[in-house]
Amino acid sequence: MSKMKKIKKAKFALPNLITLGSVCCSFIAMTLVVDSMSKQGAEHFDYIFYSALMLIGSLVCDLFDGKVARKTGTSTKFGMELDSLADGVSFGIAPAFIMYGFALHQAGIFGIIACFLYVSGTLIRLARFNVEAPDEGVQTYFKGIPAPGGAATIAAIVMAAIHIGFTSFTNSELITIGGITIAIGVLMVSTVKYKTLKGKKTIHDWIYIGIGVAFFAAMCFLSHPTVAFFLLVCYFIGFGMLNSIYLNLKYGSYGYHRKHRKMSEKHAMKEDKTKDESPASETPAPATETPAPATQESNEAKAGPESD
Repeated sequence: MSKMKKIKKAKFALPNLITLGSVCCSFIAMTLVVDSMSKQGAEHFDYIFYSALMLIGSLVCDLFDGKVARKTGTSTKFGMELDSLADGVSFGIAPAFIMYGFALHQAGIFGIIACFLYVSGTLIRLARFNVEAPDEGVQTYFKGIPAPGGAATIAAIVMAAIHIGFTSFTNSELITIGGITIAIGVLMVSTVKYKTLKGKKTIHDWIYIGIGVAFFAAMCFLSHPTVAFFLLVCYFIGFGMLNSIYLNLKYGSYGYHRKHRKMSEKHAMKEDKTKDESPASETPAPATETPAPATQESNEAKAGPESD
């Protein structure tokens, strides 16, 4: 019995350990950025490149902690709060550190402000997600770039730039990099809709995924994985913006939100119907009339094992 309890506790700890793994990767990324500031030339950018790779490790951990929790049935309020705090560190502070060490430390106070605005956008994005996440059903879209998507964009820009040798910056280029950093933070708190790809996927979802995978594979073959990853992130951001413009033009802003609200309610109703049709819910309600003594004893004998 004690072994079973230990196994159960370990099962509950596994998702949280994966979440902490995400924080560990981001913490290593920040230490690499700090160490890079004492290096010069190519060695400095090697440290920055490895810090961006560690950020990718954080993204992988974040991808699996929620899946593991759902598969093992160990989703808890504690795990959700820990995940949110971890995301603030991994996808808010760490990417800002990387971008600052990559280029924006040369931009003075403007670089500090740009990185701060990115961190602020991430934290606001996470807080809004926690407040607006539905209690039931599957969320069909994100409002704004998800925090991991913003971090992936920063990592992709840094790795692709270092790979192509874009490592010296004019003042106008620093302003452009700072503006991109701010823009990513703004997009996270925007109302641009991005598909979550959760739940049952439609034919349009599979086409969207297929184009992304094919595009990434082709670019890996034609160029370098870092460049392919950067272009994949651009595809993700661009598709969401174009899709939002199309839907707003077709339905209008109010009609668009109403359409998605109805879709979420319809999905929740389907889930409730599925639960009602499960074997446990098919057990007929007890009769209102008191049965005969013999029948009552027989029914109690049958109900005994089920109630245990």
